[in-house]
Amino acid sequence: MTAFMLLQAIVKFLKGTVADYAAAQGDRGNLRTPKVFDWFLPFKNPSNPDKIDFPYIVARIVEGNDPLMEPAAPLLSTVRVDLLFGVYNESKAADGFVHPDGAYDLLNLMEHVRIALFREAALENKFRIEKPYNWKIPEEQPYPLWVGQAQSIWTVQSATQQYNGRLDIHGHIF
Repeated sequence: MTAFMLLQAIVKFLKGTVADYAAAQGDRGNLRTPKVFDWFLPFKNPSNPDKIDFPYIVARIVEGNDPLMEPAAPLLSTVRVDLLFGVYNESKAADGFVHPDGAYDLLNLMEHVRIALFREAALENKFRIEKPYNWKIPEEQPYPLWVGQAQSIWTVQSATQQYNGRLDIHGHIF
C-alpha cells in the first residue's frame, strides 16, 4: 500500500511540475506539455497509429528494500522508482546537417524534473527522495524520438511486526 501511495504522489507531483513546461515538440512541431503516466505508456490507438505520444514522463516502481531490523534502526524502507522520459524533435537541417537538438530538449526536461524533486525533498510529508539519483541518456536514440531514464530512491515508512501473543526472553513468540 505504501509503494502504491508513493507512486500516486510522484505522478501527481510530476503533473504539477510540468503543467507549465512546454519546451518539447509534439504533433506538427507544436510545443506541448509532457504527459505523465504511471507504469507504462498507453497503448497506441489502432485508428490513429501515427499519433505522436511525445513528450512524456513515465514513473514506474522497480523494487523495494526493507532493511535488517536492529534495535537502533529507523523504521524506514526504500523504494526505487524509475522515471522514463521521451521527447520528439525533428531537427531542422539549415546547414545541410541534422543537429541533435532533441537531446537538449530531453536533457532540459530531465533536469527540470530532477531539480523540482530535490527542491521539494519530501512528497506529501511522507516520501523523501534520497541520493544517489542516477540518470542516463543512451547513446543509441530512435531519432526523431529521444529517450532517457532516471533512477530515484525514496524513503518510506516500513511495515512493523505486531504481536498478539507473548515473547520469551529471546524475543520468540510463544
